[in-house]
Amino acid sequence: MAIEDRLTTLDELWSAWKEHGRSMTDEQWARPTRLGDWDVRSLYAHLGGWVFGFSMLVGQVRDVDPTHHTAAALLREFNRPDGLATSRADKVAAGAREDAAAYSTAQMIETFATVGPTAIATARRLGPVVIDYFGHAMLRLDEAVSIGIVEATVHLLDLQQALGAPPEVPAAGLAHTAAVLAETAPPVDFIEAATGRSAAGIFPIMT
Repeated sequence: MAIEDRLTTLDELWSAWKEHGRSMTDEQWARPTRLGDWDVRSLYAHLGGWVFGFSMLVGQVRDVDPTHHTAAALLREFNRPDGLATSRADKVAAGAREDAAAYSTAQMIETFATVGPTAIATARRLGPVVIDYFGHAMLRLDEAVSIGIVEATVHLLDLQQALGAPPEVPAAGLAHTAAVLAETAPPVDFIEAATGRSAAGIFPIMT
């Protein structure tokens, strides 16, 4: 998927988050999620933090080669047993709860309504440049967008489950997320497990 298509997909996903935010009642914002002690408000704040982070990423262009050539390569590293997904899990969870308490629902919705689209417009002008990915890697911008698609898709399913709503995610987001997750997994183990030829415990691929 070219960067233009990825940005269009990301825009569609963030628009879905915006619309959910605008339609939710106070009771829905307070509902528990399947993610530990996060309520919907914390989940929304967490994804909004990635949107805000992306608005910073587009200002971090570097004239260097990527350290990781694909989103899957970086996600694979993050999700190793000793990777950042594990070592920073408690800090990420606490940060989401803190942001949920610090910002109003209107402010969080505005992140998806204004900050996100502005960053996407900047990314369209930049193209597939290399950016400093939060100090963890040098990554092409289109691959950073792929991580954003995965985050927005996976957590949109979390949100809809918490709301008791049927899964309704943009098709391109689902397809791209499935492709990135499949690429992140060890290929032989993934193929063998997916075709019922192995009971190897390769899941979850990421947390």
